[in-house]
Amino acid sequence: MSNKKDIGNLNNKEFGVHLDPKEDMCLTEDSDKGQQAYYKGTKMKYLDYIGEVGSRIKRNKNGVGADNVGIFFGFGKGTLKKPYKEIN
Repeated sequence: MSNKKDIGNLNNKEFGVHLDPKEDMCLTEDSDKGQQAYYKGTKMKYLDYIGEVGSRIKRNKNGVGADNVGIFFGFGKGTLKKPYKEIN
């Protein structure tokens, strides 16, 4: 990742927004290539960056935590939907 300024503003203290507490995402402005997105120092697609920001906003609103994906509970009969019909 370049040493350019992060323009993503995912941790805005004025508005109390903390979507990237580990500061592993970065959005920079490149005069030739436009905006460039990085995750943990590795370049990522801009649309993937936007999608992840949207996911973090949704998780944060639901109280799960911006950078937590949550935990899956629910194995057993009737908990998983199957795309096919079981033969008895």
